[in-house]
Amino acid sequence: MNINSSRNSLLRSRNLRNARRSRAGKIVSSRTSTSNSSSTRKRTTSSSLASKTPTKQLAIYEKMEKSANSIQASVENMLKVGKMTYTDDETGKTAQENDRNNLLKNIKNFVADFNEVYGGLTDIAGPANLAFKKTLDSIVSTNKTAREEIGITVSKSGELTVDAKKLEEADFDKVKELFAKDGGFAENISSKMGTIENAAANSLNTFNKLYGATSTYNKYGTSNSYFNGYNNYTDGYSNFNYGNYGSNSGWYF
Repeated sequence: MNINSSRNSLLRSRNLRNARRSRAGKIVSSRTSTSNSSSTRKRTTSSSLASKTPTKQLAIYEKMEKSANSIQASVENMLKVGKMTYTDDETGKTAQENDRNNLLKNIKNFVADFNEVYGGLTDIAGPANLAFKKTLDSIVSTNKTAREEIGITVSKSGELTVDAKKLEEADFDKVKELFAKDGGFAENISSKMGTIENAAANSLNTFNKLYGATSTYNKYGTSNSYFNGYNNYTDGYSNFNYGNYGSNSGWYF
């Protein structure tokens, strides 16, 4: 399978959806209630999913797709560092230091994107997402000792945390073993993220087919669309409830 081709296809699909939303025009925003945002993510369970506003659901799908794609890009960059060799002269030392800095930067991006995806799986819930979470948990727990040795631990909520100082002082070879090795921790996570990104893209395509141009998610994480049995930009309530499209997209809405 050509991973780059698959990711490029998903990227084109996402760009097409965004372009369609940009052309959607003005939607009646008064029908969508506003809520205060918080810098701290509040986790929900599947039982409270029904209370989520449709705009938040759409924003979660968008962010997860983007973060899953970003993780794959970061891992590609890190694997390149893992294949590098260095001379013992000053030029080689400089190159190694530059690669080390790039690797650490990509690791921090990796952790941030991982937490975005993991949090989205928690927020959306449903059987498929719980299965994704369990797989990620398994990969993370399998590498517990190596992770903690370089300053990466797991919070009670299952997300990754980074001790920046410990990571920066960690042995370069140990860092590469975990994040820049073929078949290692980072690549295993990246492989699963490809599946998650595809599932998110399928869900977003389902939204687009059902609601078309009424989806207007923007960079601020808000939308003027109406889903989940409210009204699809009509004069009244449509009473349409699309329920669980898991068999179609692999996701629980």
